[in-house]
Amino acid sequence: MPDRFADALREQYKDGSNLMARVRLHGRFSTNRYGLFQWIFDRIALAPQARVLELGTGTALFWTQNANRIPTGWRVTLSDFSHGMIAEARTRLAVVPYQFVFMQIDAQMLPFEDRSFDAVIANHMLYHVADIPRALGEIRRVLAPGGRCFAATFGLSNMREFNEIVLRFTGVPISIAASRFGLENGYEFMTAVFPKVDVQRYEDALVVTEAQPLVDYVNSTRMRARVTAEQMAALRRHVESEIAAHGSIRMTKDAGLLIASV
Repeated sequence: MPDRFADALREQYKDGSNLMARVRLHGRFSTNRYGLFQWIFDRIALAPQARVLELGTGTALFWTQNANRIPTGWRVTLSDFSHGMIAEARTRLAVVPYQFVFMQIDAQMLPFEDRSFDAVIANHMLYHVADIPRALGEIRRVLAPGGRCFAATFGLSNMREFNEIVLRFTGVPISIAASRFGLENGYEFMTAVFPKVDVQRYEDALVVTEAQPLVDYVNSTRMRARVTAEQMAALRRHVESEIAAHGSIRMTKDAGLLIASV
């Protein structure tokens, strides 16, 4: 992984604080209360003895939110590029009565033999990888015949309204994730490696009634280092005035899942 990607990832995800600031925004203000992680788990139909690898485990919210649904026969390996994230995942999952395997690895160089897993889960992480085709090739290599890759990501319209506000006041885009690996171009990436890919979208929106969670969201991203205090203050004032005038700021959410089959 090129140093600029590796160094940025290490700083952004040295622990779970930045990620959790973004998770809290969606947890508090999403209109679809079912939950994205529960929706994704619904689609992971595997055999009772399946071998499962998750890339980019983060703080393990996917597993804590589905703790009572994990088949006892699954053999689950949780991995992340960040040592800090793996440490937090271990702590969060200590109360879950299930034996996970934890590993710090790079998705571009998976330390597993061919055909080692029946499923690979990559929730909102492939856009962080420097060489996406290489990572997908590695995922394909470690999947057994009949195996599937479940890759969650965003579409280009995700949080479009807030992105436009942030860009207007700071001149910096809040995220380029969907342009690197999103629901639109992720299909093209994956069909170059897998014979069959399905795209499913999760219906949702954000209705935000407080300014501080949006400020926290911006502060949790890499763009924060490129924004002045004056720009952030102007952004906050605008958000506060919009909420005062309309009661909330409504935002499009565009998230979903790419399911690739071997």
